[in-house]
Formats: sequence, C-alpha cells, structure tokens
Amino acid sequence: FDKVKADASAKNDLDLGVPELKTLCSEYKAVYEMEGKHFPMDPYDQLRACVKAVFGSWMTPRAVKYREINNIRNLLGTATNIQAMVFGNMGGDSGTGVAFSRNPSTGENIMYGEYLINARG
Repeated sequence: FDKVKADASAKNDLDLGVPELKTLCSEYKAVYEMEGKHFPMDPYDQLRACVKAVFGSWMTPRAVKYREINNIRNLLGTATNIQAMVFGNMGGDSGTGVAFSRNPSTGENIMYGEYLINARG
C-alpha cells in the first residue's frame, strides 16, 4: 500500500485514484496466488476466509508475544464482528471509526474509540 501511495505521490489514502486502487487490488490478489490459492469471487467465501483468518491468528507467535508483553492472560480466544460497510468518504460529514467497551491498550473499563473524517476503514 505504501509503495502504491509513494508511486502516485499520494500523501493520503484518499489521494489515490482508480488506476492506483486497481493496481493495489491486483497486488493483493497476487499475494493470494503466491500461496497457491485463487482469490474467491463469491462474497460469502471471502467472508468465511476473513473469519477464519481472525480465529487462526489467535495462536500466532506475534499474538502470543503481544499477550505475554501486555500481561493478558486467561482468555479463551478472540472474536469477530461482521457488519455492513458504509460510505465514509462522502465528504466532511461522513467518516469511519471503531469503538470499544474497554480501552484495548490498557483494559481499563472505559469507552474508547477513534475515527477519521471523509474516509473508509
């Protein structure tokens, strides 16, 4: 993604045009093909692959080390949340964001969130 942005002299993600986004899609599909797989065209197959990737990431060395470093113990696993995407890049009165019922860095029991104006996430 960063290389596509640099090649297009784009400062922000929103500066990318259709040709750059098509290039990006082709490069992501190539990653799939390097693994000997074909990118699924069926959206339900794509969704299943995403959910499988989330659950499959729980015991990766990076995830285990992250929990170890942050003293996160006695958890049974991870979760996924599936929802429809909205167009957050329709101007200054739209955006994208994420919210948590706890601070994801500290575990403190407070609402936590981040958002970007005129962006999709």
